[in-house]
Amino acid sequence: MSFFKSEGIGIAGIACAVPKNNVTVDSFTPVFGEEVTSKFTAGTGIKAMYKALPEQTASDLGVAAAENLLSKLDIDKNEIGAMLMVTQSPDYRRPSSASIVQKRLGLPISCTCMEINLGCSGFIYGLQTAMSLMNSSDIKYALLVMGETASKLVDPKDKSIVMMYGDAGAAVLLERQPEAKTTTLLRSDGDRFKAIVLPAGGFRDMTPTHERFMCSDGIERSLYDIFMDGTSVFSFSITDVPQALKDYLDKTETGAEDYDAFVFHQANQFIIKQLIRKMKLPKDSVPISLDRFGNTGGISIPLTLCDAYGDKSEGRKNALMCGFGIGLSWGVTNAVIDTDKVFPIIETEDYYAEGKFVPGKY
Repeated sequence: MSFFKSEGIGIAGIACAVPKNNVTVDSFTPVFGEEVTSKFTAGTGIKAMYKALPEQTASDLGVAAAENLLSKLDIDKNEIGAMLMVTQSPDYRRPSSASIVQKRLGLPISCTCMEINLGCSGFIYGLQTAMSLMNSSDIKYALLVMGETASKLVDPKDKSIVMMYGDAGAAVLLERQPEAKTTTLLRSDGDRFKAIVLPAGGFRDMTPTHERFMCSDGIERSLYDIFMDGTSVFSFSITDVPQALKDYLDKTETGAEDYDAFVFHQANQFIIKQLIRKMKLPKDSVPISLDRFGNTGGISIPLTLCDAYGDKSEGRKNALMCGFGIGLSWGVTNAVIDTDKVFPIIETEDYYAEGKFVPGKY
């Protein structure tokens, strides 16, 4: 099994940003009817989400979160030795958005920068990758930046997911903390890659037809729209994910009583309830943010932490965190979170105007 251990590296702070564009599920009633929207909220728990403005990209949201975080912590950017950008909504096919984020944040040339293409498990994978880089180097700080604008990849008439996806950005700073210890479990199953997929635009099929066709779930889409096999994803979420959590507790020789908070990817309320039931967790130790922010992919874990503790001072919390989704991929990790260094979620309408290329002017 893929277990990773890290010692002496901890989380220095967390900040998140959402677009200044709040959209309620009720606003879709004229499109789908009250029965559909009511059933959607009853089943998923989602009442609203934030959707990116037309000009905004994932890197815009990630940069807004990172700038807020670094200003609050008053960190010398020249001491940041690595920056990882986690997104599946890149600015360009090439180069990676990590290059744009490095430029905009003013990080030094000595800072190692790269992009990780992962979705709902991205926070767990990204955190472990950053810790691994620090473990094998003399890096003082590493910055994990995340951003997602999945709402732009959904057919506006797809009642199964258009009301589900919210957009957001996150930034997590890692630093050397002698007492910190982290164990991470990572898993993936490429056999199920078609469970959540957007077929068009990659190099397998760069410019297919925009023709809409009937999918297996009875909804019309084009190859340019995200497709999710809801039944398969649900089954995965309530079988493989709880098993990974149990394996993690067995490996670390810990139990629910050893953690102050359980922060799960905010897929939908029913899946979270199933995890609570199967793991026999106290409900008040499982913070929820999806009702107001929707499913924000990999950002949902840091977003939930900022939502729960951003305006509070509750000391240090030992958090068990689990992300799962597209790939399929999933992971579990732990970290001690200082709630004084978890900042309130900000709203932003900023975007990088210079990033849009004009023919003949570059």
